[in-house]
Amino acid sequence: MKDNINPMNIPDESKIKTQNSPVDPALSPENSEPKITIICSAPDLASQNIKTHLLNLRAWKPLNLPDNSGFSAARRSADGKFRLVEIEEIHVFQDGLDKKLEAIGLPASLIIFASKHRSKEEINSLTVHCTGNPSEEARLGGLPKALAVSSPAAMKSILTEMKRLVQEKGLKYDVTLEVTHHGPTELTVPSLYAEIGSTEVQWKDPEAGELAAKAILAVSLEKVPAAVGFGGGHYAMRQTGLLLETDISFGHNFPKYQLEFVDEALIRQAVEKSNAEFAYFDRKSMKSEDRNRISEVLEKLGLRVLKESEIREKYGHES
Repeated sequence: MKDNINPMNIPDESKIKTQNSPVDPALSPENSEPKITIICSAPDLASQNIKTHLLNLRAWKPLNLPDNSGFSAARRSADGKFRLVEIEEIHVFQDGLDKKLEAIGLPASLIIFASKHRSKEEINSLTVHCTGNPSEEARLGGLPKALAVSSPAAMKSILTEMKRLVQEKGLKYDVTLEVTHHGPTELTVPSLYAEIGSTEVQWKDPEAGELAAKAILAVSLEKVPAAVGFGGGHYAMRQTGLLLETDISFGHNFPKYQLEFVDEALIRQAVEKSNAEFAYFDRKSMKSEDRNRISEVLEKLGLRVLKESEIREKYGHES
């Protein structure tokens, strides 16, 4: 059953701009070009909140879907930049989603999962992260020891816009990167999660939904210097600061509690699937044996480890 979000005083979808739009055949040449594809999940309260605001912020044209497509609805933005695709399942188990979209003539150039974030701390938060399972555990989708293709440029632009809008509106939400975790991992196109956390109160907050939707629609794929990060906590605070305060971004990030699982094969995956130019260590949070072991692999791959001071000197914003 879909969550009822009308108590938040959000307009009913039947009154949104798409109601009088002509239905386009999904397989027309115009629609078959790869596009940035936003995935919204019916059981996910935050996802439905974000979806409603996405529909309000753009004009969308409904797309016909083949029978048994596995998707409940699809729309194309009138400007041709985005698709909005709805699923009845939760996001984390969507391995192979890109192939399913391609099979019905709706290929994606980037997949953005609009989702909730759950935390025991119950903090008001807006988060962005890429997906993967550093360890042999894969309870929440994907395969063990596998990483999805990340998009450092998209992650940077969405998180930066989230931060800007939070400050502009004076909202009490933390804006942060999360480290690499959960599925899906089996996607051949870049993907990321854009989330509202961390309880039902925030998931249904119309201000948070609008802000997340605006940040998603402001996404940029313009290339930026990208790093792979190691160390720190789940919310990667030092990496978040560098992303927001310099010209760089991050792809995959591995927190201190996952470093024991980070071997050469995983580091190779992370570098390749982040298109990383260098690495960053949150040094104080890392054991010396982990630093030395990972440094040896990075040196073997020809990847430098830059200190925070070096990143700020080389990539810092001009005052």
